[in-house]
Amino acid sequence: MIRLLRYSLIVTALPVASLVQAQVNKCVDSNGRIVYSQAPCPANTKTSSVRQNVPANAAPSVASGGTGTNTTGTAKSTGPKTPAEMEMDFRKRRVEQEDARKKEQEKLTEAKGREDNCRSSRAQLAGLEAGGRQARMDDKGERYYLDDAQTASEIEKARKSVQDWCK
Repeated sequence: MIRLLRYSLIVTALPVASLVQAQVNKCVDSNGRIVYSQAPCPANTKTSSVRQNVPANAAPSVASGGTGTNTTGTAKSTGPKTPAEMEMDFRKRRVEQEDARKKEQEKLTEAKGREDNCRSSRAQLAGLEAGGRQARMDDKGERYYLDDAQTASEIEKARKSVQDWCK
């Protein structure tokens, strides 16, 4: 008996469910402005009814995550993206652009630092190779002069520094 009741309920509900459709009214006011609404149009406007069948697979399912992507991460080609998917794509692009901007800024900063180090290394090498007496300060703040061996060692260090920074 219960089976018969369930069966009859399903048989009667199925045709009724197929008739359920979204009712959209198109209203044109006296200024020619078009407004779409589910509510009936006011009396002083032109009215036409637009029927729209809502497909069963229009909304993304909760089981699939509702992201619009399949298991491989590629976009589905079943239809347009939802606003949530478009917002997620926008945020992803914005983060990628910000990362690219940061990397570019880091490259510029690094290049400027290398250029400054190259310039100062070349100036130090030019000063050492110019000849003359080279003086340095010790820990006590007293000046001392480099002998020829120390000067040659400093010149080699400066040349290596120029090679490292001025590539």
